[in-house]
Amino acid sequence: MGQGNENWEEEFEYSDAVRAGDLWFLSGQVGLEADGTVPDDIERQYRFAFDALLGVLRKHGCTSADVVELTTFHVDYPQHLPEFMKAKARFQGDARPAWTAVGVAALAMPGTLVEIKAVARARD
Repeated sequence: MGQGNENWEEEFEYSDAVRAGDLWFLSGQVGLEADGTVPDDIERQYRFAFDALLGVLRKHGCTSADVVELTTFHVDYPQHLPEFMKAKARFQGDARPAWTAVGVAALAMPGTLVEIKAVARARD
């Protein structure tokens, strides 16, 4: 679910990623400081959310280029979209995955503005 708490998978009984055939389905990631707090800076929060997603991808032998679908859940959507798009462009580079953005009233972690989930191709 993001940086800062490696026990969330046990506590909330889920997996950061599940493989099905040639695809990895990655659970939603949020952007947190190393100590588990929510950054005050919006751009930092978005960057950390994508960094957390990249960490899960790498754990399973993938990169951002392997992402075929992104789903993003945004509090106050479409406010802060320019800042989000900057972080998204940094993450995906030249790749162009399918993308769905959804506006939501709130996320599970108070203060977070985005949660990002993905589907990626398995490399082996």
